Amino acid sequence: MTYRQLLAGNPDFRRLWFGQVISEIGDWLNNIAVLALTIELAGAGREGFAIALYAIARHLPLFLFGPLAGVTVDRADRKRVMIGADIARSVLALGFLAAARFSSLSMIYAVGASLFSVSAFFNAAKRAALPNIATEAQELLAANSLSASTTAATIAVGSALGGIVATSLGRDAVFIINALTFLLSAEMLRRIRAQTNRSANSVIDNEAAQIQRNRSAAQRRFVKSFRGALRQTAADFWRGLKYVRRDNVLSAIFIVAAGWGLGNGAARALYSVFGAQLGEQSGLHVARPIDFGISVLFVCMGVGGIVGAPLAKRFNRRIENDGMGAGLGRSLTLDGCCLIIFSLMPSLWSAGLTLIVREMNFAIWWTAQQTLMMRRTNNAFGGRVFASYETLTTLMMTGAMFLSGKFADLYGIRIVAAIGGIVITLSGLLWFALKPRWNDAEVETTAPNAKNLPA
Repeated sequence: MTYRQLLAGNPDFRRLWFGQVISEIGDWLNNIAVLALTIELAGAGREGFAIALYAIARHLPLFLFGPLAGVTVDRADRKRVMIGADIARSVLALGFLAAARFSSLSMIYAVGASLFSVSAFFNAAKRAALPNIATEAQELLAANSLSASTTAATIAVGSALGGIVATSLGRDAVFIINALTFLLSAEMLRRIRAQTNRSANSVIDNEAAQIQRNRSAAQRRFVKSFRGALRQTAADFWRGLKYVRRDNVLSAIFIVAAGWGLGNGAARALYSVFGAQLGEQSGLHVARPIDFGISVLFVCMGVGGIVGAPLAKRFNRRIENDGMGAGLGRSLTLDGCCLIIFSLMPSLWSAGLTLIVREMNFAIWWTAQQTLMMRRTNNAFGGRVFASYETLTTLMMTGAMFLSGKFADLYGIRIVAAIGGIVITLSGLLWFALKPRWNDAEVETTAPNAKNLPA
């Protein structure tokens, strides 16, 4: 299925996709300005730790709120969750104006943390709703591939616009534009007509209904009792993890994803510092060399993803056989190797070219593991499974970010980035040791049978 066929034949996915385009361009446009402001306020010799703290402030809420988000989107209307999250984020995004006005790193961290606390609910709702909007196997694979391609394109476009707008109009204009994009995204989501909590088949419908009938009186008092809500949230979250442990493919994906999160945390914490330093060393006469250097690297990331997404679709389109699993392991291993090479690059342009290659390869493994997870997850547990995935990878990334920021200021960013690449490479090799064998019938099903549900 081509992207054109998907967008023309599925109007609800088209609306979801338009919302993604609008909000993600705003995100990346905003990201360049915030990262540059953080580096400037931190001062020489403290950039690595300052950026690491900002990255942690953005990602830690995904870990803290991931379990609650997963339970929420499995109970609530997922479309309403996404719309509410977009509206809340449009208001919170204006907080960067105050942070810039008062030159406060603490305010930058607080606003970033608030935005991503809400994003935890949006992300879980979007991923859990996608199999209900793109219901066929090839349609779902195309949707995941297009989403990856779109994210890459918005990184490139948003990052380029971020450098241009910040230089020509100032960073305040960037922050205002970002807030408006969330409102436009909410309007696109409002037009979706599909039932985003709809189960994939009658067997799962009956199973989900039975689960709902078995809920205790304490659970029905969820809204009234905060303590009971916390207990029930924890119980449902662990039920989701138990579900993952009973599926060998999901378990293997979660294990290697933890290693990827650990290695990638180092890269994410240092990309902006790397770009800022190379931008100042480039010798180009630009108004804001820090913004320029960061923008170049993030644009290259986006270009790599744009080129990589069609390749991902081609390599992963045969989901009925074991080729997708093998491709996942190979591309994850190469992802780590590319990060090692990136750490050795001497100039802004060579570093940018290496990032293009890395993101091309990353698109292949990301599309493979997302599609495998969606195809094997029961709709009744979709929110909890993907929230658990976000929680796990975010925990690994935030821990790595904290350590890499400290060590980068002490020993330099290159050695830290190289270590991150080694960890990812080892995770890719681990996949081949853990990779289970599954038969065609298992992969062809939209989700595991009811017998695989945790008791």
